[in-house]
Amino acid sequence: MKTIVKYILYITIVFLALAGASFLFIEKHYDSENGMRNVVMNRIAKDAEVALRADQEYTADLNAYRNVFPKSAVPDRAELIQPGEQFSDNTMVRDTRGSEFFYSVSAGEDSVVFLHFCYPADSRQFTEMLVLGVLLITYGILVILLICGYRLMIAPFHELSDYPEKLAKGRLEAGIPESKSRIFGKYIWGMNMLKDEMGHKDRTLRAMEKEKQTLIVSIAHGIKTPLSNIKLYAEAIERGIYHEDKKADPKDAETAEKIRQNVEKVEVLLKEIIDSSSDAETDYRPVIESFYLEEIAKSVKKEYGSRMELLHIPFAVVCENNPLLSSDRDGIVRVISQLLDNAVKYGSGQGIRLTMGRQDEDVIISVKNKGQVLSEEECAYVFKSFWRGSNAKNKEGQGIGLYVAKKISERLGGDLFMKNWPEEETMEVTLILPMDACG
Repeated sequence: MKTIVKYILYITIVFLALAGASFLFIEKHYDSENGMRNVVMNRIAKDAEVALRADQEYTADLNAYRNVFPKSAVPDRAELIQPGEQFSDNTMVRDTRGSEFFYSVSAGEDSVVFLHFCYPADSRQFTEMLVLGVLLITYGILVILLICGYRLMIAPFHELSDYPEKLAKGRLEAGIPESKSRIFGKYIWGMNMLKDEMGHKDRTLRAMEKEKQTLIVSIAHGIKTPLSNIKLYAEAIERGIYHEDKKADPKDAETAEKIRQNVEKVEVLLKEIIDSSSDAETDYRPVIESFYLEEIAKSVKKEYGSRMELLHIPFAVVCENNPLLSSDRDGIVRVISQLLDNAVKYGSGQGIRLTMGRQDEDVIISVKNKGQVLSEEECAYVFKSFWRGSNAKNKEGQGIGLYVAKKISERLGGDLFMKNWPEEETMEVTLILPMDACG
């Protein structure tokens, strides 16, 4: 809303400047016109004075003046009035809009007559009111168009603007709420369709990746057993166990040592393969910035509020205090999103509560939900790669979400924990983060 107020303020300033410039132009125009009228009246008065001093009758030839001066500067009438003449009321009353003027003219020794000039009524006030009216109407129309445009296009577009970024970052947890808007309805439908398609492809790739990683780990573990046997055979050769006299041979011992060294090299390679297979799912580089915890709360509430409402799941977001953090905002939101997705997927739909706040030098974020409770033994394995609990039957997934969330938490210097409350049929996952992430 601050944006629309700022734009209205800009428009107001522009229209005030236009109004000021318009009135200044009108004033200059009419001042110039009045100056020209004075020139014409002075010329007529001089011509009249010359004629009267020559004892000639004088009648102003206004058409002759119109050929020389602008028509607006020449009066409609110019009449001589004798001092002893009985003036009518109309003659004596000075028009308040400056349409009548009186000039004294010398007609000879001690003889004075008056010239009465009549001009059309001064339209300055009408022109100013007309310009002001046009500016006000235009200003009102622009403000109304701006407000309507903001509500119909800018505000919805602003809400949708960060959605492609979320898709790019793999945050496919929540679609955009459907809208009947004729402007954005088809766009929202298309984006949700894109999200579903990307989610399907992502699940397919994860399943293939899982099979590949499982195969690699299985092969690696399978190789470890024969390697151990080779090491045992090398040790037996070194000790001379296969000789009839059971005495060690120096050459055999040297060969056995070379075999053991090569086996150890292969074991190192196998360990690297297993470790890289475990870490392959977490391609995450934190971007450290400063922000308030309440910003996270508002972002999550905005993103999941409508979704929970559609699913008829009671949803509460509680921010107990609002400390300033130095961490990765997107990384934290990604972890919270994973926890909320799991709460929706594996919960009973009776309610989800997200609580966050500062405790000592850490930030504690927890997600509680009702649903099938995992045992203490299972809670110890939920953060393992490709592991799925007993509540995952007939549920989509590859058992990688909590593993990735755990890795992100650790990259930010924190950790994830799961606790069960069997008596309340409640599961709780807690994220602990330092106030200042190491990055």
